[in-house]
Amino acid sequence: MKNFFGTVTENVIEGATIVTEAIKDNSAKAYVASAEIVEDANDKIHTYSDKILLQKEIKNMESRQVQLMNEFGAITIEHYVNSDSLHKAFLTTKAVSTIVEEYKENKSKIVLIEKKLKKISN
Repeated sequence: MKNFFGTVTENVIEGATIVTEAIKDNSAKAYVASAEIVEDANDKIHTYSDKILLQKEIKNMESRQVQLMNEFGAITIEHYVNSDSLHKAFLTTKAVSTIVEEYKENKSKIVLIEKKLKKISN
């Protein structure tokens, strides 16, 4: 009987050791898998945030472009109504050239931002 309990005790200890090792191994695998999931989710969140910020920047710049076109149109129509012409001298005035330069700069910036957005989206 003593031998029986000794064998049972050994078997229980060995079984507990096997189960403990399996739990440790599976816990480590679960930790690695969850860490990878968190890292992947974090990357996706950052990409999404960057994408939204770039889209917002484009929207703001496009809105500014509309304002610049309206300003240009208002100055130009006013000048035309008053003088019945649009001479180069008028088109190169400080007021007009400032609007045109900002418009051109914004147009170039929008193209660059769209390229960044395309890289992020791919």
